[in-house]
Amino acid sequence: MNFLAIDTSTSSTVLGLQIGERIIDRTVSSGRSHSRDILPSISNMVTEAGITLGELDALVFGQGPGSFTGLRIAAGVVQGLGYGLDIPVVQVSTLATLAQARAADENINVLVALLARAEEVYFGAYSINDGYAAPLAAEGVCDVSALPGVGSGNWYGIGNAWHLRDKIEKSVGVEFLEVGETSIPAVTDLLDLGTHFFGLGQVVSALEVTPVYLREQVASK
Repeated sequence: MNFLAIDTSTSSTVLGLQIGERIIDRTVSSGRSHSRDILPSISNMVTEAGITLGELDALVFGQGPGSFTGLRIAAGVVQGLGYGLDIPVVQVSTLATLAQARAADENINVLVALLARAEEVYFGAYSINDGYAAPLAAEGVCDVSALPGVGSGNWYGIGNAWHLRDKIEKSVGVEFLEVGETSIPAVTDLLDLGTHFFGLGQVVSALEVTPVYLREQVASK
């Protein structure tokens, strides 16, 4: 099975191609050239892999939350390729992809907290079971002082908001065993979740691709 994965919701362009068991990673740290470089990078990956775009089985789309502009770029690319190739799209939360970094650990929980602005964060809580991050509640965005409680268990933190650790711990009601300061999802984790969801039949058509901004929920309130 061949999968192309894209996530441009952060400051980086997360881009990769999986051909069977082989993975080509073309993630770049700067997102300033999202729109200029993404299509040439995809073309180069496909050529390197020795396949054609027509041999792709599905696209894996990192649907956010994150940068409005970045998400629209990735969504446009995925919609265009998916529609033109007539292949399905697997939508994967960027927050869940970050939690997937702890997939090697069993029976733990992960809180992902990414800075939105000031002391406001995008957040998601996940359990790690059978090698995959599964949501424990709906993702959201709020001030760190308003984060919902997460319950008991062994909790780990991931994201770029952990300089606010004391406030986060007070808000959610637990002390984290360990935190990891990263905000860029790994393409291997994106592909792990994407291929897992594909196997479960959790796909949409290209025309159904939906970026998740979360901030719209705040605006509507």
